[in-house]
Amino acid sequence: MLNLIIKKMTHLRAKQEYENLYDRITVEAARRNTVYYNDFFDDLDKKLQPKDTVDRPGNALVLNLFYMQAVGNELIDRYQKRQDTIDMWMKDDKKKDAQISSARLSEEPYCHHCSKQGLRITHKMLMRRGETYNHNNPEEVLFMLKCPHCDKNSTFWEDGTAWKPKPTLCPECKVEMTEKVISSKKALNSTYTCPSCQYSYKDKLDLTSKKVAPDSDFDKDRIHYCLLDKEWRDKLFEIQKGLIDLAEFGKKLKEKEDNKHIYDAMNNLKKLRIPELTPFITSVLEKAGYVEFSIEKPEMGREVTIGFNCLDSKSERGDYESRTTLRRLVQQTLKDTNWRLMSEGIHYRLGYLNGRLRVYENEEDLLKLVEKTFTKGKV
Repeated sequence: MLNLIIKKMTHLRAKQEYENLYDRITVEAARRNTVYYNDFFDDLDKKLQPKDTVDRPGNALVLNLFYMQAVGNELIDRYQKRQDTIDMWMKDDKKKDAQISSARLSEEPYCHHCSKQGLRITHKMLMRRGETYNHNNPEEVLFMLKCPHCDKNSTFWEDGTAWKPKPTLCPECKVEMTEKVISSKKALNSTYTCPSCQYSYKDKLDLTSKKVAPDSDFDKDRIHYCLLDKEWRDKLFEIQKGLIDLAEFGKKLKEKEDNKHIYDAMNNLKKLRIPELTPFITSVLEKAGYVEFSIEKPEMGREVTIGFNCLDSKSERGDYESRTTLRRLVQQTLKDTNWRLMSEGIHYRLGYLNGRLRVYENEEDLLKLVEKTFTKGKV
């Protein structure tokens, strides 16, 4: 039987540790990027004419643009993603701990060295299989066990497969080298020897904790770069929005320049108000024998539509001819205006005709109307 676990690796830590880690990454990246901005600022300052200053609107715009590209946009992005990223880190580490805690060896293993059972589990950890690290390989639980009979260690995957470390090959003859380890509280000293050509070398793993120099500016920089200062945070968001709006304005100007013919056609449309609609159409229809043209009460929704009706005074015209002629006249009359006959067409009964019109008001709808007309080759 396997003995109880002595030690297992725990991934999940206090939330404050994740917050400190995230903020330290933010601060260190911002410090590096600020160096580029400062160099750019100094270079621009040197190139300015004697009476020119970096505060002049044009220069300030250039500096704001470079600062946002070099530093600001990343600060805003990391500020917005901070909580979600920390939550994701904690969720992943909690999942890793659950995977380790629930892992069990599929069968009782035999010692690699003396082939006896009764090994004691000393450690569990997550690793990826394969001689070379591949992030696409899933993390699996690796068990480390000590044999009470020979006092040597053996390592197994959860499915009972023995773990095989990547062999150290002799650089001279490529034969697998033997390793002798002498451990102390401060270091692991390994001696590698080739059994074939006797080539040998030593390696040392320092186990002492390195003293990290205190970062006296971290707390101050954390407030600034992690956008904990609301006044600075609001200013940075304001600068970003201003630059985005400016870019959109420039993009709009370029789009208008590239499609000048469409915008000119849109501006040349007659923008008829509802009271102007009846007299504009009536004169044309009366000449063709359509009389008593009138409009109904408009329907004011997202789109404004309005019904119309008239009488056909020419009794010799039948249903089809009367509808077709009126449709053509209405379409032709309104082609240079912001009004269009709706797709439901014209209805006829006993010389009485009716239909519906739609008006295009805002620039976006007017552009679509003109583009559709260009596509059909009618302008």
